[in-house]
Amino acid sequence: MSKIIYYIGLIVCLAKLRTILDFVWFYFLRPTNRWEKYLQGPSPYAVVTGATDGIGKATAQELYDKGFNLILHGRNENKLKGVIEEIQSAKSKRTGKVQDVKYFLEDASKVGIDFEGIARRFEGLNVTILVNNVGMYTIGLERFDEWTEEVHMEYVRANSLFSTFLTRAFLPSLRATARARPVLVVFIGSFGDETAMPRITLYSAAKHFNRRVALGLHADERFDIPDDKAISFMYVHVGQVNSQMDREPPNFVRASSEHFAEKLVGTFGCGRQIVIPYIGHYVVKLVYTTIPEFLATKMLRDSAHEQVERAIKESKLRS
Repeated sequence: MSKIIYYIGLIVCLAKLRTILDFVWFYFLRPTNRWEKYLQGPSPYAVVTGATDGIGKATAQELYDKGFNLILHGRNENKLKGVIEEIQSAKSKRTGKVQDVKYFLEDASKVGIDFEGIARRFEGLNVTILVNNVGMYTIGLERFDEWTEEVHMEYVRANSLFSTFLTRAFLPSLRATARARPVLVVFIGSFGDETAMPRITLYSAAKHFNRRVALGLHADERFDIPDDKAISFMYVHVGQVNSQMDREPPNFVRASSEHFAEKLVGTFGCGRQIVIPYIGHYVVKLVYTTIPEFLATKMLRDSAHEQVERAIKESKLRS
C-alpha cells in the first residue's frame, strides 16, 4: 500500500512540475516571433473582423506594424475608414512602407449576409491569417426570458455564426494557399465559455461553440491533408480587456487592448490550438479553477452585479 501511495504522489508531483515548467516556458521563454511564418509569399494579407474598436482594432494595428497588408471588417463605414486612416498614417514598423488596407462592411448580427460574395471580393489575394474577433457583449438587468427571440438570434449570429460562415466561405482559398505556405485561422474567445456568470448565458454558449468549431476544423483539415499542408486553427481565451465594452482602466488582470494584441500576435504559430496570451488572464483562470466552487460562483456573481451597476450609471449619464 505504501508503494502505491508513493507512486501516486510521484505522478501528482510530476504533473504539477510539468504544469509549472509549461507556464514558465510559455510566458517567459517561448519564442514570440513565430508569426513570421505567415509573412510569406507575395503581399501577405491578414483579415480582422470587428476591427473598429478594442481587440480587433489593436490586433489590426499590430499586424500592420509587423508587415501585413490588411482586410478589415466593421459595420460603420465612417468609423472603419477612420481606423484605416489612423493605421495608414504611419508606415509599417517592419517594412518601412505604407501597407495596403482593404475593408468590407457587414452587420454581423443580421441575416442575409453573402459570405461567399465577401470571399470572392478578395479572391487571389495571399491571405495567410484570419482573425475572427467580431462579437457582441452586454450585461444588464434583463433575465434570459425577458429578451425577445430576435435579440437572442442577434447574439448567436454576431458571436458565433458570422465567424463560422465567414471562415467557411474563405476555406477554399485558404486551403489552396496552405499548400504553399502556412495559414492560420484564429477565433477570439472568452473565459465565459467555461464559467457560469449571470446575465451572459448566450454569449458564453456562443464562445463555447466557437471553441468547438476551431478545434473541430483543426482536426478536420488534417483528416486527409498532411499537417504541413493544412490550415491551422487556434482558439484564444480572453479575460478582461480595456475596450468599448469594458472601460475600466487597465491593470494586471485587465489588459489594455494594445498590450493584449501584442501578446496575442506573439502566440501566432506557437503550435497550440488553445492559448491564453496574457499572463494576467492565466492567473485569473488559475484562481477560479483552484478555489472552492462556491467561492468562484460568488466572485462571478459579484462581478456581474458590478457590471450591471456600471451599465445603469452609464445609461443614466447618457440620458
